[in-house]
Amino acid sequence: MEQMIALSTQNPLTLLVKFGMMAWNDTCGNENCSGHGECHNGTCLCEIQFDGLECHVPNLSYYIAFATIFFMLAFVCLIQLIMCIIAEWQKMKAPSFLRACRVTTQKVLYFIVFLASLIRGAYFTSPTAFKEGWSRSLLSAYYPLVLSGSSLIVCFWAEVFHLRNMSWDKPQFLSKSFMGFAVFNVLTYSLLLAEFIVTQIYSQEDQSFYTHVFNGCYAVLLFIVVVFFLIYGVEVYFKIRGGFLNDYQNSTILNKRTVTDLKVNAEEQVTAKLFDPVPSTSQSSQVQEQINISQLHQSRVGLLSQAFMLFIIVGFLCSETLSEFWKAKVPLYSRNWHDIVFRIIEVGVILWFPCVLWNCFSPEQLWILNPKRLLKRLDHSKYVKEIELQDKSAEQDAALFSDGTSISSKDCWICYDSERQDAGPLIQPCQCRGDVSAVHHNCLRRWLVESSINADSLTCKVCGTKYNVEHASKLDWQNGITSRHCLQTIAIVTTMCGSSAAAWTLIQLVEGPIIRMFAAGTALLVMYVCIRFLSLNTVVAYQRAKISSLNIISSDNNGNAHVSTISHTVCVDLAKSETATI
Repeated sequence: MEQMIALSTQNPLTLLVKFGMMAWNDTCGNENCSGHGECHNGTCLCEIQFDGLECHVPNLSYYIAFATIFFMLAFVCLIQLIMCIIAEWQKMKAPSFLRACRVTTQKVLYFIVFLASLIRGAYFTSPTAFKEGWSRSLLSAYYPLVLSGSSLIVCFWAEVFHLRNMSWDKPQFLSKSFMGFAVFNVLTYSLLLAEFIVTQIYSQEDQSFYTHVFNGCYAVLLFIVVVFFLIYGVEVYFKIRGGFLNDYQNSTILNKRTVTDLKVNAEEQVTAKLFDPVPSTSQSSQVQEQINISQLHQSRVGLLSQAFMLFIIVGFLCSETLSEFWKAKVPLYSRNWHDIVFRIIEVGVILWFPCVLWNCFSPEQLWILNPKRLLKRLDHSKYVKEIELQDKSAEQDAALFSDGTSISSKDCWICYDSERQDAGPLIQPCQCRGDVSAVHHNCLRRWLVESSINADSLTCKVCGTKYNVEHASKLDWQNGITSRHCLQTIAIVTTMCGSSAAAWTLIQLVEGPIIRMFAAGTALLVMYVCIRFLSLNTVVAYQRAKISSLNIISSDNNGNAHVSTISHTVCVDLAKSETATI
């Protein structure tokens, strides 16, 4: 009886189509697919946001998928923010919760991304609630938050480029550029406030018009931010220029002085300078020698990926502003792809922030907050201390340099066995003297392999001298890949395959869209974490294999025999066969 009543209440044409007696001809009911689709041979093809026979209900799979992703991003950013506060609290000598919660660039970025993800997730949870009243303007709050995060990074990089004698190793907030950041954000959120007021005053048709206008304003502001994002990003991470190099150049000068002082004593410095090569006046060549290539490439890929996604967001906002002119002329499937790509790029822009801010405990290890990560570590205090020790013990240094002791009579400072035949030749690879001056080639290479994770692993940790090495044409993967790496790789790959299989099984067995989306999202999160650990594992194995294939050469000044003389005056035969007495 109930079925008969249901059939009697339906449109007669719908009944004919239901029983196969006729098909729709250029129309799908009086409402034309509820205005959310197109009619093709009597069947409604709905927009991606809608579902049902007449496109009158939301597409739950679409909304649940993006709501899950944005809520997961919000949860990750919240955890990162809490861990950042805890890390600062633990580092304090006198722990204080208020001091741990002080405003820093890293915390502000976490908070901004958390709010943006939360607002977007709330929209996809209840899309109909965000189409009327004040909540309609809350939907657009995503773009001012993205503008705030991007402009904060631009202002921070501007300080990195322009300011000198600034320490970027400690968590801090903007200093000189704070007023510019504040003014820009006042303008941005004034637009959001104006949109909020418009939604309360004007009708539904006018609201749609003004929404397009405000989207155009956000697109213009975002375009300006991306331009400056690229300007300062290219200067700092491509041209390697800026005020942050000031400390590096000072450390380089100290390093050069240390090496020079090790060659001769105080009375022979003038003599040695006559025969030393003339130093180059270009600082760029010195910087190029100390660049961390791996970190440089990572920063460039991260910078370009975010700039590319922001440009796409600008293009999509412009297209939404001009949608009245093109949407009706574009096929439905093209509009659906347009919407899906738009949402994926929105996810990518937000996902970029927690990825580049992955280290919550040590923000100085992040390239985005500490551009000095592009350079190999230079210990300024070590060189100052070394110079002071040399100035106080000039006579002892002269005695050490004039010592004619054979290297074969010294012991390896690693194995303390000078008679070993399986450890390679005994060499003096750095400027160290005394008991730590000699070392077996293979012993030192293994020492470097075990510490290959450190950026300064190819320098002496005592005197700071860079080892003179020869690179082989092939990597030594036999020593690079250990049993530990193999077990870790197997465990990671097994976890990835297991999570994918479990998610696929759950999706096949359960019909509920919520459980399916939760299973897929969990599997993606597990795979993301596993891919990260797999990448780190591969990088460590590559570094070990690379260092295992190196040939370490003895230092030049160690290869020259020291001649003991009575006086400090040495006669040298020049090219014209004339005797020059200095």
